[in-house]
Amino acid sequence: METIDLRKGDNGLSFFSLMIDGKEVGRMMITISPGILRAGHTGVDISQRHNGYGKKLIDAVVDYARKNDLKVIPDCGFVGMMFNKYPELYGDIRGMRN
Repeated sequence: METIDLRKGDNGLSFFSLMIDGKEVGRMMITISPGILRAGHTGVDISQRHNGYGKKLIDAVVDYARKNDLKVIPDCGFVGMMFNKYPELYGDIRGMRN
């Protein structure tokens, strides 16, 4: 079974965790401040790469941001690349760095 959950940490640092059959196979670090979600490092277990799990993490983060009226700033290279590659999916939610 596949699940993606937000796990909140201290000092605003949190992460989305992708679990498959009870084992974490992916994670995206995030920080949330008023109106902004910063999408940080994204990692997927080497044995699980090329299964679309990175995109699933991005989609979960974007869904959360839309539901909470947040703009997403892609601090992770992978997230930035996906935002650039698919502006029709992510253009409305992308925030800009100051």
